[in-house]
Amino acid sequence: MDVCNEGLKTELTVVVPAHDEVRGILVFLDQLHAVLSECCTDFEVIVVDDGSRDGTWQLLCDAATHSLWLRGLRFTRNFGKEAAILGGLRHSRGQAVIVMDADGQHPPELVPVLLEQWRSGSAQIVAAQKKSGAITLTSRINTYLFNKTMHLFTGLDLKNATDYRLLDRTVVDTLLAFPENVRFFRGMTVWTGFTTKQVEFEVANRIAGSSRWSTGQLTRLAITAITAYSAKPLGIVFWLGIAGMVIALLLIVQALYSRLTGIAVSGWTSLTIVILVFGSANLLGIGVLGAYLAQIFDEIKGRPEYILKDTTFV
Repeated sequence: MDVCNEGLKTELTVVVPAHDEVRGILVFLDQLHAVLSECCTDFEVIVVDDGSRDGTWQLLCDAATHSLWLRGLRFTRNFGKEAAILGGLRHSRGQAVIVMDADGQHPPELVPVLLEQWRSGSAQIVAAQKKSGAITLTSRINTYLFNKTMHLFTGLDLKNATDYRLLDRTVVDTLLAFPENVRFFRGMTVWTGFTTKQVEFEVANRIAGSSRWSTGQLTRLAITAITAYSAKPLGIVFWLGIAGMVIALLLIVQALYSRLTGIAVSGWTSLTIVILVFGSANLLGIGVLGAYLAQIFDEIKGRPEYILKDTTFV
């Protein structure tokens, strides 16, 4: 585990996962630095380059040479946002840590508000929540389905929730102590149960480019999050099995009645129903078990969550 936060002399660390953000990263960093300079005298910004294939890393290296507050981590490939957040947390030195996106949709102007709530001692987690949700219709639909699915299977209410949040050092150390490799940052912070306050914000337009979150990616994220936090789908498979048995018993009763009353005919409808019900239930059950086995497979391999290729600091 590459933890580099000895000394903890910084009041605030801002962790910024970035992937192919060459068109907007410098603009974002300028905006963030201007805000931080006004509200905090002791801070650092850690940008985690999650396997960018454009010039993002080179821009970070050039910027870090004349910005002592800027630090950079570079992964060997794209390991995903969860791994990028984890890498930033492990290298953070702040008594408070803010996680935010590099695309500009998490407005830097909200940082002083998050800091004020934390400095008052009223909360150990200050979570930024979207006022109006996603900007595009497709994003709204994807987000709505994702949040509803998460709430149904895990009980976590993530409506309008984002990864944009401030964590006290106690919370950060708690998250880093978790042994699992499969992580869902947003859900993990809620699960810890630390005192939390919400602060609302309007989602801004991206500085450049467009969102890379597709329906397929959100579906995979939902499967990962659900299987990591709840065994409820396994219970649902059990009750599907019970329902199938009840249906089968009813069909048996119907068949016996038809036989005894002499009206028995070749019941292709009943046979079709049985095949469809049990066939679908079996496939669903195998799929759910497969998702949990995949989680176990990833955990027992014990591979690192990410591999560092380079840094802008020792």
